[in-house]
Amino acid sequence: MPSDRFLPPRPGCAVSIRIRTVDGVRVALCAAETDAEPGDLYLDDGDHYALAAKFARDWQGQTVSWTYPEQWAAMDTQKMRDAEEELRKWLAAGGAP
Repeated sequence: MPSDRFLPPRPGCAVSIRIRTVDGVRVALCAAETDAEPGDLYLDDGDHYALAAKFARDWQGQTVSWTYPEQWAAMDTQKMRDAEEELRKWLAAGGAP
């Protein structure tokens, strides 16, 4: 059974995320790559998938090339592990996708 810090994706869904404020900057983080902290807003696979679908519909057919250097820098300071590696370990331990 995966720990509460890593919940594997359900088939057809994205991955769960944490919304966190880092040094005054609000960011979205991969839940598999971070540990929970007080004040985090947790969005499960379904919530994340719904937001991704909304974004895709709103910007369908348009080129999206925005950059968010402040947010991306803050995100980089929070990553503790690699999500793909965590998934490989979980699958090797008998987890099912």
